[in-house]
Amino acid sequence: NEHDFYNLSLKNVDYVIVSGGDGLLRRVIEYIIFSGQHKPKIIIDAQGSFNVIAKRYLIPKVNKVLIKIEKNEPLQTKAHDVYKLNEYVFLFSAGNMFDALHIHLSEILRIGFLSKGPLKYFISMILLLPVIILSTPFLIFSKKRFFIFTPVKGFNFLNFYSKINELKIDLKNGYNLIEIDGDLVILKDNLIDIKHLDTIDIVYK
Repeated sequence: NEHDFYNLSLKNVDYVIVSGGDGLLRRVIEYIIFSGQHKPKIIIDAQGSFNVIAKRYLIPKVNKVLIKIEKNEPLQTKAHDVYKLNEYVFLFSAGNMFDALHIHLSEILRIGFLSKGPLKYFISMILLLPVIILSTPFLIFSKKRFFIFTPVKGFNFLNFYSKINELKIDLKNGYNLIEIDGDLVILKDNLIDIKHLDTIDIVYK
C-alpha cells in the first residue's frame, strides 16, 4: 500500500519494489530522498501505461530479479538522476505545455475500459491535435512555458529541455498546473526553481 509505505523506516531496507507506473515511482523516490533516510535500491515492477523508466533501462520482469535475490546473485544498478522542481521531485519529465493538458484530459477519460492501458492517452492526443497545432507558435516562444524530457539526450531548443543543471522561470502568477512524470500538481508559487538534486540506484539486471 502506497500510504503505508510512507510510514516505514528505511534503515534496514536494501530494496524497495515499486509495482505501478511512473507516477508511483516518482512519489516513492520523492519520499525516500526527502525523508533523509538510507536510500534503498529500487526494483521496478512495471504496471503503468508507459513505464518510461522501465523501458529506458530495459528493466526485466520482477520475477527474474526476485529469483536472483533468492539465489543471492548480484544485481546490477544504474544511478538515475533525480531533479527537484520547487517542493517536488521528478525523474524525467516536467512541464506546463501540452504535457499538462494531455495528462489532464487523459485523466478525465480514465473511465470504463479506458481506465487501464495507454488507449486514453492516444485518444486525448487525437482530440488535442487541433489545439496543439494552433497554439504551438505561441507556446514555444513563451518565457512562461517549458517542457523537460530527459530521455532525449542533448536536445535543448527554445523552451524544450533534455539536459538541465538549473532553470528558473517566473510564471508571473500563482497556482499553476504542472505535469511531473505523468502526475499533475498545482504550484502555489509563481517562481519555478528546477535543479539536479540527487541520484537513486535502479536495478536493471
